[in-house]
Amino acid sequence: MRTIISYYHKKKAYWRERNFHDVDSSSVGDLAFLLLIFFIVTGSFILRQGLFLSLPSENSSSVRVEEKLIFEVSPLEDSFEHEGNFLTREELASQILKRKEETPGLILIVIMKKNISYNRFIDTLSVAKEIGIKKISIKNEVSS
Repeated sequence: MRTIISYYHKKKAYWRERNFHDVDSSSVGDLAFLLLIFFIVTGSFILRQGLFLSLPSENSSSVRVEEKLIFEVSPLEDSFEHEGNFLTREELASQILKRKEETPGLILIVIMKKNISYNRFIDTLSVAKEIGIKKISIKNEVSS
């Protein structure tokens, strides 16, 4: 394609003929598609992991729950305490699983004592997640 271009230099007009070539844009779509595939394959997908907690709102009222649905556990430094018994992680998991099979809709209440580390709390939550407990409540131990 030929185009005549005019330009001015020091108040004189110059005319010059220039050749412009058409650009073939048919491969741009292919390139965009290949880049899209590349980023989908190499990118990491964000998977929802962990436990998602729903916190109570300010105006929520207390709810009555049957006592048989409640499973209380207190993490200690090297074990877990449930109804006065000291359990290992595996024993706790089997106790919760047994109770969950007996009573669907089991609610796990984690009672946190004052000097227990955060890691033990997370360990308790991971046991609950492995077993499939959906309802978890956190309770601070009241010191007297």
